[in-house]
Amino acid sequence: MQDISQTQKEIAKHVVFFNLAAGLIGSFVIRPAMPYLTGILFGALISLLNFRLLYLTLDRAVTMSPGKAQKYVTFRYMIRYALTAAVLLVSLKSTDINALGTVIGLLMIKLVILKQNLFNDPTYFKNIFKGKEEK
Repeated sequence: MQDISQTQKEIAKHVVFFNLAAGLIGSFVIRPAMPYLTGILFGALISLLNFRLLYLTLDRAVTMSPGKAQKYVTFRYMIRYALTAAVLLVSLKSTDINALGTVIGLLMIKLVILKQNLFNDPTYFKNIFKGKEEK
């Protein structure tokens, strides 16, 4: 359990760092900057909440029977999906939250996970460019 908790904290730290960088860069380009920064914060908080909800769902589903687990995971997926849709709708309707900032905040966790787990693997790019005959 300690490894999972540590991984979650590490991903959350990286998400905060990358969102700060995106907010800083975007604040020079997008005017007014405050709705953009609010959107990034809003999106990042919701994406971290969704990430935590995903962990809780999977942690509970592994103890269930396969049929019950499938129903449970599907239902929880729909909840997370509806939460994301509500966040995007609020961001589009509100003048205080920039929709682009919200989308960037929502997607940043995916980029962080890809960066940490995919692009740090030295064999990843070798496997992409390796031909079938090299097996």
